[in-house]
Amino acid sequence: MISSGLIWAAVVIMIVPLAVIAASEADERLRQRESVLRGALSMLRMWALPFFAIWAILVPVLSLDDESAAVRIATTGLILALAITAQRVLRVIINRIRHRPTTDERGSVPQLLLALPRIAIVLFTMGFLLGGVWGIDLSAVLTTLGVTSLVVSFALQDTLSGLASGMLLLSDQPFQPGDWISAGDNEGIVVDINWRTSRIRTRNGDVIVVPNSELAGASVTNFSSPEPLHRVVVPIQVAYANPPTTAKEMLLDAARGTAGVLADPPPNVRVVAIDDPLMAYEVDLWVTDYAIVPRVLSDFGSLVWYQSHRHNVPLPSPAQDLFLHDAALADDGGRPDPSEIRSGLQQSPLLGLLSDDEVDRIVPETRADRYSIGELMIDSRAVRRDLMVLVEGRALVNLIEPGFDDVVIGEINAGETIGLLEGQRGDSRMLGVRAVTDCEVLVIGADAASEIGSRNAELAAAFNRMSAIRRRRVDRVVTARTTDEPSHDDEPGSTS
Repeated sequence: MISSGLIWAAVVIMIVPLAVIAASEADERLRQRESVLRGALSMLRMWALPFFAIWAILVPVLSLDDESAAVRIATTGLILALAITAQRVLRVIINRIRHRPTTDERGSVPQLLLALPRIAIVLFTMGFLLGGVWGIDLSAVLTTLGVTSLVVSFALQDTLSGLASGMLLLSDQPFQPGDWISAGDNEGIVVDINWRTSRIRTRNGDVIVVPNSELAGASVTNFSSPEPLHRVVVPIQVAYANPPTTAKEMLLDAARGTAGVLADPPPNVRVVAIDDPLMAYEVDLWVTDYAIVPRVLSDFGSLVWYQSHRHNVPLPSPAQDLFLHDAALADDGGRPDPSEIRSGLQQSPLLGLLSDDEVDRIVPETRADRYSIGELMIDSRAVRRDLMVLVEGRALVNLIEPGFDDVVIGEINAGETIGLLEGQRGDSRMLGVRAVTDCEVLVIGADAASEIGSRNAELAAAFNRMSAIRRRRVDRVVTARTTDEPSHDDEPGSTS
């Protein structure tokens, strides 16, 4: 029967040289490919295999005692070579993980987790060499380290608590730099996270340094993850005398006209309390950037004031007002003088096609409205189809579809007519008119506008021409946008 010594001798004489030759060939191919694994293979070929051959000759073949100096040196060299090879392989893997692209669902891996495997290899190698190879009793060393660690932990318990909390935050990653968070009394954008503290920049521009132990024990609200969509709930009160349907329509118009508020999910209004003389509502505004919330609240509040006057929905006032009843003023509802309305309507070249009798017929159906800078004056998604005459100010017609929010179709100036935005059958493009300055308009009711259009053939033909011009312009601008070609309007100064 063949002895184990002869088998090990055959391994040293035949297998080890073949392994060295194969490793040399693999090293040459890795060099040609400029592979990062070449360092690990070189360590295995130049150090691990020779030390393994020496150990095999000394122990299995020559049967030397494990406690001899030669065997311990050979074993130490072999273990160190294998440990360094494993470290080099881990370094390649860690670099790939560190530089991989991050996504919303998968954030970057904390550096601590990447360092733990390499630290574990070093500690295991040192412990095995000292205790297993060289026979050093580590119990006294471990006892000393345990007592020292206990003393240090009592002295630095706050610091160690912060470090432990930092490790937990970096491993769990409840938030990352760039996220808007709220934790206790602190709210702001995360600037940096380290082992002990986190830095948060508030809306005032101040940087707060918060201990990680405080963040670890607090309830953290992350407004940016897993997605930046955020709902802003605005409580508001209106007078009890206003019908809820009218009040909701007024608040929705203000929400839809606020810059930064999403159309999908759409704004929502609900009644939360009925208590004469007030009714309480809550408005849901959806945004994708928590940083703009204060500006959205301010713009929405401003537009509510304009919309309340436009919809004739009084807002509550804590003051007690004394009213003197004027029957004549009550009869016309505080409307402008008919001569002022007539003068404003006659500014429009389009309505100049009407006779004096036809103008007199629509004056009672006309009201005056005001719009603020940046407010959406007309939305083709709305149900109403009123006709407007811009008396003072300037506005822009633009697409309000996703991806085309900045596409301007045309400009509206004083004296021009607005309101022909309803799409033809099969026309899915959504248009809007947004005020560039504060605007004053005269609004002709949809029924009155339809009636004068049906009675005056010349006016109806002008309406149709304007609608056709608008559709051609939209098609041309959208085509130019998608093909990056310049567009040319059909007629300068034509209305929407």
